[in-house]
Amino acid sequence: MGNDVYRKIRIYFEKVGDARFLSHLDVMRTVERALRRAALPVRFTEGMNPKLRMSFPTALPLGMASGAEVVELQLPPEFTVREIRDRLAAELPAGLRPWGGDALYAGEKWTVLRLIYRVKGPADALPTPEAVRELLSRDRIPAERRGKEVDLKPLCATMEHRGDHLHLEIVWKDSGTARPEDFLKALSCETEPLTVVKTGVTFQSSLGERITKAHVPNDPDQ
Repeated sequence: MGNDVYRKIRIYFEKVGDARFLSHLDVMRTVERALRRAALPVRFTEGMNPKLRMSFPTALPLGMASGAEVVELQLPPEFTVREIRDRLAAELPAGLRPWGGDALYAGEKWTVLRLIYRVKGPADALPTPEAVRELLSRDRIPAERRGKEVDLKPLCATMEHRGDHLHLEIVWKDSGTARPEDFLKALSCETEPLTVVKTGVTFQSSLGERITKAHVPNDPDQ
C-alpha cells in the first residue's frame, strides 16, 4: 500500500485498575497484540524488520491512573474511528478501555501542550486555596529533578481548587516537564492520602486549533 491510502488516527483510552501497574513498554506490547487480534491493517514501517507504526505522545508514571491516554495509528481510510475503537476495545484487557478517537486531516500534526490532572483526597490533606495562591505568587518555584534544580513556575499552566479536588495543568515540553508530585511537594503536602489521576491532554494542531481531550474515569482504582 502507498502512503496516500493511510490516514492518521488517534485513539483515547483509560488506564485504570490493575492496568495502572503496567509499564509503558507493557502497554505498547498489549496494544500491539490487541491490534493484531483485531485484524486492523495498521501501517508498518519499511525496511528489513517492519514494525507497526504506533506512537504514544506521552508516557504515564507507573501506578498512576488515567482517563486520557493516547495512541496514534495509521490505517486505511475505509476504517471509521468508531470501528477502530470498538474492534480494539474487544481485544484489550480490563483497565485499558478506549472511549473515543479522532481522524487527523492529511498532513496535520498535533503537538502536546499540557497534561491535565485531578488531585483528590481528604479535605485536610489537600492544600488550601491560600497556599496555592501564595505558591503561584512566587517569582520562582525551585524543585530538584534528577539531581538538578528546576523552576516549576513556567511549567504550571493552571492550579486551582474546583469543588472537592485540585485541578492542575502542567506544561509539556520535549526538553522537560514536571510531575504533579513536584507541585504537591512544593506545597508541603503529604502525597500518600491523595490520589492523582491524569484526566486530559491539550494539543496544538498544525492547522492552528487548540484541542483538549479530557475524560474522568468513574473508578480509577477499580
